[in-house]
Amino acid sequence: MYYILVFLSFLQSVIGFTLLSSSVMKFREPVKTRIAAGFIVMFFGISLLSYTLYRWGPDSINRVAILVILAIQLSWYLISSKDRFFVSLFSFLTFVNIYVSISYISDNLSMDFDGSAFVSARILIRTVIYLIILPLLFKYMRPHFRMLVETLDKEWRVAVLVPFMFLIMQITVLYYPEPYWYWESGDWSRYISVTMYMLFGAVYYLLFFQANAIVEKYKLEKRQLLMAQQEKLWESELIRQKATSELAFQQKHDLRHHNSVIMGLLKCGDVDSLKNYLTSIDAFLESHFSNMFCLNPIVNSIINLYAGRAEEENIKTEFDVSVPDGIGIDHIDLTCVLGNTLENALEGCLRLPEEIEKKISVTMKYVDHRLRVRVENTCRRDILFDDELPVTQKPGGGTGTKSILYTAERYDGTAGFSVIEGKFITQIVLNAR
Repeated sequence: MYYILVFLSFLQSVIGFTLLSSSVMKFREPVKTRIAAGFIVMFFGISLLSYTLYRWGPDSINRVAILVILAIQLSWYLISSKDRFFVSLFSFLTFVNIYVSISYISDNLSMDFDGSAFVSARILIRTVIYLIILPLLFKYMRPHFRMLVETLDKEWRVAVLVPFMFLIMQITVLYYPEPYWYWESGDWSRYISVTMYMLFGAVYYLLFFQANAIVEKYKLEKRQLLMAQQEKLWESELIRQKATSELAFQQKHDLRHHNSVIMGLLKCGDVDSLKNYLTSIDAFLESHFSNMFCLNPIVNSIINLYAGRAEEENIKTEFDVSVPDGIGIDHIDLTCVLGNTLENALEGCLRLPEEIEKKISVTMKYVDHRLRVRVENTCRRDILFDDELPVTQKPGGGTGTKSILYTAERYDGTAGFSVIEGKFITQIVLNAR
C-alpha cells in the first residue's frame, strides 16, 4: 500500500506540474499531436520512476524523483510550447519554483504523520493546493500573461533572471547543507524559508506590476494613434459635410437655370438632349455628395474613407450596413476594429495582380445589442495562418489583427479570420456595454 501511495504521489507531481505549465502556455500546431507526444514522454518517465520504486525502494527514488520530473517537464516544454525561448524559459523556471514550494509546504504540513498516512496527507494537501491555484491561473493569470507575451520583447531576457535566481536561492535554502525533511522543529532554516517565499511573492508582484505598466504604456500609445486616426476621420467628414452643404446651396441657387434649360428642351421636343442633360446632372450630384451608409457617424466616416480609396484603386465595393448612432461601443474601439479590418481588406486586394478583379464586401448589422461585422475581400491563396491568425506579409505588420482580437475580447465578443476560395473573410462580434 505504501509503494502504491508513493507512486501516486509522483504521478500527481507530474500531472500537477503539467497542468500548471499548460495554464499559460501557447501550444504548437498540431496541438493534438504535440500533446500526444508529450504524454508518451511522460509515460516513459513515470515508468522509470515505477521501476526505480520497485527495484530500489522509496529511499532511492527520493534522490532522483525531482530530476526525472523536471526532465519530463522540460521535454513537455520543448515538444509543446510555441512561445519564444526566453518566454518559455521564464515560464518553466517559474513553475519549477512553484512546484518545489508546493512540495515543501505539503511535506511540512504532513510531518506529524508517518508511513502511508504521511504520503496520503501529502497527496491530499497537494490536491487542495492545485485545485486553488489552477483555476486562478487559467481564469486570471493566463489573459494577463498572454498580453505580456504579445507586448514585451527583449524584456523577457532580463525577466528570466528573476525565477532563475530564486530557484538557486530556494535550492540552497531547502537542500543544503541538508534537505528540509531533516530539519528540527526549531531550526532557523524554517524561518529563512518563510522569508524567502515572502520575498518571492514581493518580487513577482513588482515584476508583474512593472510589466503591466509597460503594457499600459503601449496601450496608451496605440490609443493615441487611434484617436489621431479618428480625428482625421472627423475632419474628413466635416470637410465632406461642408462641401455637401455648399453644393446644396449652389444647386438651390442654380435650380431656376436648370428649370429654364429643361423647359426649353421640352418646348423644342429634343428628348435625347433632355435625357443627356438630366444624366449629366445626376452624375455631377453623385460625384459630389458623400454616401450615407448608416446613421452612425463613426461607421459612416470610416466606410466613406475606405470606399474612396477602393474606388481610386479600381476595387469594387458592396456595402450592406445598418448601424444606429448609439450602440454602446467606444468610438476609439469602433475605429480600431473597423479601420483595421478595412485597411487589411484593401491591402489584401492590392497584393493581387492587376489583371485579377478585386472586390470588397462589407456587412454590418446591429441587432440585440450586438454589432456583427463581416468583411470579405479577394486575396491571394497562399496566405498562411499561425494559431488561427493570418501571418503578416509586410515588415512590422500583424498588429491590426491582434488589435481586433483584443478589442473583441474586451467586449466579450469574438473575432475570426479565414480564407475560402480566394476570399479572405473577417467576422467580428462585439457586445454593447
